[in-house]
Amino acid sequence: MSEPTPTQPIKEIDEETKKKNEEKKKAKEAEKAEKLAKMKEKEAKQAAAKEKELQNKLKKEQEKKEKEAEEKAKQEAEEKIVREHIEKVLKTPKGDKKDVSNLLSAYHPTAVESVWYDYWLDNGYFSPEKQMEIQPHVIKDKKFVIVIPPPNVTGSLHLGHALTNSIQDAVVRYHRMKGEVCLWVPGTDHAGIATQVVVEKKIWKENKITRHDLGREGFIKKVWEWKGEYGARIQGQLKKMGSSVDWSREVFTMDDQRSKAVNTAFIRMFNDGLIIRTTRLVNWSCALKTAISDIEVDFIDLEKHTKMSVPGHQGQYDFGVLFEFAYPVEGSGEELVVATTRIETMLADTAIAIHPEDSRYTHLHGKFAIHPLNGRRIPIITDAVLVDKDFGTGVVKITPSHDPNDYETALRHNLEFINLFTDEGLINENGGERFAGMKRFDARNAVVEALKEKNLFKGMKDNKMRLGLCSRSKDVIEPMIKPQWYVKCDDMAARAVKAVRDGDLKITPKTHEVTWYRWLEGIKDWCVSRQLWWGHRIPAYHCIVKGIKSNPYDTKQWVVGMNQEEAIQNAIEKFKLSSEDDILSLEQDPDVLDTWFSSGLFPFSVMGWPEQTQDMENYYPTSLLETGSDILFFWVARMVMMGQQLTGKLPFEQVFLHAMVRDSHGRKMSKSLGNVIDPNDVIKGISLDQLIAKLYEGNLDSKEIEKATAGVKADFPTGIAECGTDAMRFALCAYTSQGRDINLDIQRVVGYRNFCNKIWNATRFAHMKLGDSFKPESFNSSKLLEQSNAINLWILNAAQRAITLSEEGFKEYDFSKVTTAIYSFWLNEMCDVYLEMTKSIFSLEEDLPIKQKTKETLYTCIDIGLRLLHPFMPYLTEELYQSLPRRPEDTIPSIMLCPYPQSQPNWANTDIEEEMKQCQDIIKSIRSLRATYTIPASKKLHTYLHVKNQENLERFSRNSSFIRVLAYASELEVHISDESRPGCIVNVVNENVSILLDVRGSVDFKLEIARLEIKKQQLVKNFEVLVSKTTIPSYDKVPQNIREDNAQKIKALDEEINITNKTIESFTKLNI
Repeated sequence: MSEPTPTQPIKEIDEETKKKNEEKKKAKEAEKAEKLAKMKEKEAKQAAAKEKELQNKLKKEQEKKEKEAEEKAKQEAEEKIVREHIEKVLKTPKGDKKDVSNLLSAYHPTAVESVWYDYWLDNGYFSPEKQMEIQPHVIKDKKFVIVIPPPNVTGSLHLGHALTNSIQDAVVRYHRMKGEVCLWVPGTDHAGIATQVVVEKKIWKENKITRHDLGREGFIKKVWEWKGEYGARIQGQLKKMGSSVDWSREVFTMDDQRSKAVNTAFIRMFNDGLIIRTTRLVNWSCALKTAISDIEVDFIDLEKHTKMSVPGHQGQYDFGVLFEFAYPVEGSGEELVVATTRIETMLADTAIAIHPEDSRYTHLHGKFAIHPLNGRRIPIITDAVLVDKDFGTGVVKITPSHDPNDYETALRHNLEFINLFTDEGLINENGGERFAGMKRFDARNAVVEALKEKNLFKGMKDNKMRLGLCSRSKDVIEPMIKPQWYVKCDDMAARAVKAVRDGDLKITPKTHEVTWYRWLEGIKDWCVSRQLWWGHRIPAYHCIVKGIKSNPYDTKQWVVGMNQEEAIQNAIEKFKLSSEDDILSLEQDPDVLDTWFSSGLFPFSVMGWPEQTQDMENYYPTSLLETGSDILFFWVARMVMMGQQLTGKLPFEQVFLHAMVRDSHGRKMSKSLGNVIDPNDVIKGISLDQLIAKLYEGNLDSKEIEKATAGVKADFPTGIAECGTDAMRFALCAYTSQGRDINLDIQRVVGYRNFCNKIWNATRFAHMKLGDSFKPESFNSSKLLEQSNAINLWILNAAQRAITLSEEGFKEYDFSKVTTAIYSFWLNEMCDVYLEMTKSIFSLEEDLPIKQKTKETLYTCIDIGLRLLHPFMPYLTEELYQSLPRRPEDTIPSIMLCPYPQSQPNWANTDIEEEMKQCQDIIKSIRSLRATYTIPASKKLHTYLHVKNQENLERFSRNSSFIRVLAYASELEVHISDESRPGCIVNVVNENVSILLDVRGSVDFKLEIARLEIKKQQLVKNFEVLVSKTTIPSYDKVPQNIREDNAQKIKALDEEINITNKTIESFTKLNI
């Protein structure tokens, strides 16, 4: 065991140490207590602060709720007022004028646009006959006639149609106001292929039946029902858009009179040898089983090998590739390797082509190859047109029945034509037993496998290509040899080219003339037959007579007639038959005419042609054809050709082609993208859910609906706000810029609705200031200038400029120019400047002469502004015009029949325009300076203008009240000075004028001194750089004008640095 450790003796603590320890302990406890107290105090403060913050938050939330409730109540009250107002005006008896004695406090499109169309329509104001009866300034021997590009009856109108009609109505209303007798003829197009496809989809979707189940007559009955429904919808949309068409003359391209015109045109052109029947290569849609026009083919560009699905097929197929395979040469072991994008068509190859000068193949001239899959002998031909000896192997396969280039080659070499496909796109018996009955792209894969079995398939490689798709069915277009009816166009096209070259027909924009010449000078015969049921059935009958062998491909065996009886008589005469008994068979062609054939007659068929009616005599030829640039050839050229051929006259004097409307991303409008917008949705507004619901009303499949829904959500996340017709029309016309596509942003349309509200409020302001007893004097442009003031003379000058620019714009078909001029006049000059400046005049208690003069000037400018605007905004301008008092001589019942504002050259005043421009520059600079320091408009500041000369002193002094009001100044002083002023911020407008704002009590000087120091550093840097340029040895060689400009810049910078230094000094004193 270890020894125990001895205990240490306890050291006694003396009293002093005890005391110290006690003190330390107490100090620590006191410190602890103090900390605790501070902590509690801090916690209490934090709790109080938190409570205060919470109370403030609750207070703010309460205030927000109260404000929201107040705004909601205010909005509901306003909506109630608007609703009651609309209910009241809707009780207006049809044809009566709307009561506009009490204008609403703000612009509401629905309220404004109700009743007026019925008023115009029921009083016949769209009729040229009524115009000649009641318009005082009408010029009866001057006419302006236009026909509507007939919209397809397949559905409702989209914004592209809205653009067309906005432009046309603006032009028509402008010419009507000019006193020209106006006729605008409305109509719809039967749209053969488009309508048939839509109705076929509809009956399948609803009843799971095809047109063949219904039969031709039953199906056509269904289409007429569709036409009844959608034709009425289109008419409603045109009315909603304010289109001033003469509805008493409305037509449909398949009504009785138009059908008679179509049959007459076909028969006359057939008898004149312009229409023939022959077998040629056409664009064939296997899905629709008809030939289609070039405009109905959409192209997609493939950059490389791409797997794609094809309608009517299962799986995916190879596109964007060249398939390479070999042809064995007869009697040798040699092979010729060819490449093709459509290997399945090799089953119908009838030749192999080589270049006559290609030394590699000289020994094969006149030889044959053996078809590897059917053993047929294939001639090896030489052709320098088709074959490029330096491209690929220099060997080309020829399939005349299924390729345009091969077709032309076959005609040159008299080759055999072998058709490979049925109308449905199946391989027919010519493809051989192994492939017959296969779908064409299944056959593509099968042919590759068959060639592989024979070791003749050489592989695939990427190949850029354009793939043609049917725009209706999205099926891949198949070039096919088919017997069709063709119009010989060469002579007619030559006359159409001559008309433009000679200036008899004007095309605007002029840049499109190049396209006109290119298309028409290279024109081919026009295939006008379609294998459809809906359309104008071709009035041609195949006649089999005794003693003549039947050949339906021979035009000579066909006769024409308005009906079968007439065709029989024509057959008897043509074949010199003794009686009808010699006719063994007479069958009408089941095909219908291309829709563009009837559309080509539209400008004169709407006037009653082939009869020489009063309308033909009075209103044909028409004045203008306005349409989209995309159908210059397909419609415009054909109207010109057929008009000249059948009436001996050009159908119109001028063509104006507007650009295409695209979405805000520049994409083409497409239902499957979800970016096709119904004009009514822009006019009335629509929610996102409603937009999506509309996608399900059409014929889109589930995948297309999914894609379109995503597009709608991306572009219209909150739907579309109510804009009204007028804002939409104005926006569309403002967008037009000749030759460029229109990327339409709906938000810009919303902006023009706000513009409508500005006009509304400006007119209400005029009502308030003019007073109920105001009666305008008879118009006297010179009298308005007498004993007036600068601001009145300035606004009259602005009105004259707007009139001039508007006239120029309409004459040039530059609608952007017109809308910009009108917008600037109303917003920038009337609302932003003139109305503000008249307030001080109208506030005068005494009825001084200048007050009355200002009333006359204000009334005149509102009246001119409304009449300038009317062609674009018919509803708003009619409502406001009807609310104004009239001049003694004015008895016109509608603004649409009023004179368009005439130029007043005596109002033009360049001196006052320049003076006011300089004043406005000062105002803009002052406002900009205030904005830099975030000084609100409600805060009036003492403002100084420091100028360099007497001229500026006098100019700005005499306009000081004008500048003071618009620059939010409490006082405005103008001095010749270059000194700074205490407490003022400075901005140099130019070398002659500086602005000084007294901002004491309005600005954080410390912050501004720091900002000014940075500004000074930049100014000094710019000054030194410029000075260094002038000190180089060769500076005397710099052109004199540049040296003078540099000297002026150095002087201005030096002055601005000095002023900035003085401002910093002044701010420093103020900040102490």
